[in-house]
Amino acid sequence: MANNYQTQGSSSYDPLGRSSSEIGLEVALSILICLISILDNLLVVYVVNNDSKLKSVTSTFIHNLALTDISMASLHMPFWIISLYRGTWIFSEKWCEISATILFTCGLASILTMGLIAVNRYIRVVKPALYNRLFPSKRIARVYCALVWIASMLLATPPLYGFGKMAYNPLFAICSFAWKAEHILYIILVVGVVINGTTVLIFYCYYKIYKTLKESTQNLTAHSMEDGAALSESPRTDIKLLKTSFTIVCVFLIIWGPVTVVVIVESAGIFIPREISMPVIYLVFIGSLLNPIIYGSMNPQFQAAFKRALLFSR
Repeated sequence: MANNYQTQGSSSYDPLGRSSSEIGLEVALSILICLISILDNLLVVYVVNNDSKLKSVTSTFIHNLALTDISMASLHMPFWIISLYRGTWIFSEKWCEISATILFTCGLASILTMGLIAVNRYIRVVKPALYNRLFPSKRIARVYCALVWIASMLLATPPLYGFGKMAYNPLFAICSFAWKAEHILYIILVVGVVINGTTVLIFYCYYKIYKTLKESTQNLTAHSMEDGAALSESPRTDIKLLKTSFTIVCVFLIIWGPVTVVVIVESAGIFIPREISMPVIYLVFIGSLLNPIIYGSMNPQFQAAFKRALLFSR
């Protein structure tokens, strides 16, 4: 299979036909993504566990998102890096299945946690009367997080007992699900129902949040102008939340949109050049280092907690 990806004039010893400089660039970038993902997500975990001002339900969900990204970076990315360096999978077939299951579990847990954060913010902003009933405490938030992990593992493991197949994908340089038409039922379940369904849910929640906050901001701004007063803190906070919501939706689309398209195209049996497939998998892993920035650094409470943690370390 690897011979199909060799290119004329490229390095003869590399199964993918890459030059030494191409291998070095790919490996260096993957190591950088892995290290930054671990470090910035560890910072999120640290501040949530140690900062008394972050003992909220939303912080619990962001903490869980950081754990999914740390798991992805520490348990799966190292094998991705080695495969990029060697140009092929050098471990056993059994470990390939395990690695692919880890990838699926962490990826699905990340997406479902982002959906949970979207629903949490939607209820808080759009349906505040329901908030205390659905999210009464951090204990219930932890139960929701546990359910996310259980659901992710249940969805990731069917290929291990015959419902589909895990295999090394040279296009992505990772072990993943074998995206073939004969496994269409599992593909529909994972991609069509879970991933695309969660994507629609996230878009809907942040769209309703956007509309609600926009109306609220316009009303408060109008009252401030009528009274001749300066813009109050509430509209400024709403504007920040609007920007955060817009950023979350855009980044989610940029990261998960291409890989969904590639998976669907590959499942249809259409060949995808490596020049297209490799940037797609880089985007997915880059998402692990961006989540703390989007969900943490754009949150004023997390910004202050990060500053306190970094100043304390100095």
